[in-house]
Amino acid sequence: MVGFLPTINDATHDDPSVNGNLLTVTQVAQLLNAHQHSVRRWADSGLLDCYRIGFRGDSRFKPDDVEAFLLARIDGSNTC
Repeated sequence: MVGFLPTINDATHDDPSVNGNLLTVTQVAQLLNAHQHSVRRWADSGLLDCYRIGFRGDSRFKPDDVEAFLLARIDGSNTC
């Protein structure tokens, strides 16, 4: 189901120039029309898979994981 997510700053999530194909908290929040704190809460609770990178442990998200999260929310299989 590649290509389901809209574009970010005129670059699709398939474009490797967008953080090496990983999305930031801000980008995921924009895609899901949610607040950044909500995205972090979903990641911390395990509802949304994330990867911690760098010394600070910044969160990054695979577009496919975000898409799966969105589809699960639409189907109503996950609630928070």
